Amino acid sequence: MITRPFAWTEEHEEFRGVLRRKLESLDAVGAARRELAATGDGPRSDSTWSMLCTELGLGGLTLPEEYDGSGCGRVEQSIVGEELGRALAGGTYLPTVVLAAQAVLRSGDVDAAARLLPGIVSGTARAALAVAEGGASWRLGEPSVTTAQADDISGAWRVTGVKTPVVGAAEADWFVVAAREPDGVGSLFLVEGRDAVTLRPLEPLDATRSVAEVEFRATPARRLGEAGAALAVLEVVREGAAIYLAAEQAGGSAACVALTTEYVGGRIQFGVPVGRFQGVKHRLADMHLRTEHARSAALWAAWQEPGSDLAAMGASVARTYASEAFVQTAFDTIQLHGGIGITWEHDAHLFLRRAQSSAALLGPAWSERSRLTSYIEKEARG
Repeated sequence: MITRPFAWTEEHEEFRGVLRRKLESLDAVGAARRELAATGDGPRSDSTWSMLCTELGLGGLTLPEEYDGSGCGRVEQSIVGEELGRALAGGTYLPTVVLAAQAVLRSGDVDAAARLLPGIVSGTARAALAVAEGGASWRLGEPSVTTAQADDISGAWRVTGVKTPVVGAAEADWFVVAAREPDGVGSLFLVEGRDAVTLRPLEPLDATRSVAEVEFRATPARRLGEAGAALAVLEVVREGAAIYLAAEQAGGSAACVALTTEYVGGRIQFGVPVGRFQGVKHRLADMHLRTEHARSAALWAAWQEPGSDLAAMGASVARTYASEAFVQTAFDTIQLHGGIGITWEHDAHLFLRRAQSSAALLGPAWSERSRLTSYIEKEARG
């Protein structure tokens, strides 16, 4: 197995520092706590998203320059994931940039990309990718229940079906929908606008991300790319999403370690900080080790060529490990904070909510292990 050498550049570190300082100034964790306690809904501010796009260029970071983007890759996106995860910032980055925009780009539909992607770059448009049906799994490779039918006279497409859960649907200006054509092939369709779409908001575990059930009833649509290309496109999009989520989970784990370290250093028991107790030290060491392993796995996967066997294998490894590591680290954070960790006034439970919801976002993390079998067997055959 041959992989390319990697090193952080000065530009990488500068970008990380600027992004971290900006997110700290926004106090995303505090906003999530206040909004969840007050309304059960998370912060999804248009002004915040526009600011992140105009000042930091997050909307166009991984989009080509011909669509006003910066043309960066998954390594740079992993930096964004880490920092957003560390700050517990949710919002539209994942559904719009990581999922919907990449689906349009990977579809090869140049006209649609030229018309839609500049709006994402500028922060004036948001989107969602509707794939899952009746659960958290994308069910790649299985026939979609959602159907698309072309009008006999005009040739215009209409999409009918229910997608759930759809992340970011409540804020989306347009949707990319996976649907089955009359001959059975799976294709991607673009639904612009919300007039012919019915949204039923779902109560999220993680209030920083909206999720909804989206119903299409003969909704006007247009095919994105070629007929039957949905599976190939979605495999690469899912690969990128898994890598991004792993980086985000590693960032969340790092925040948990920092939060817990600060707490046990100031919590006095029997006249000394509880952080001096051997059992607490061991647990903190385990939390830190898991976090670094998750970060390394996400970065290794991000450094591989998108769509390659190494990238696919790396995405599965990173998603499996980072999901389980973040959940365990978040639980440890709750326990090491004692009773204070489960109160509304403290942030610990917010990280546990994010950890558990992210672990299920693309389907259960354990399902990735079955995907690893083919990669391992292929490598063994040489």
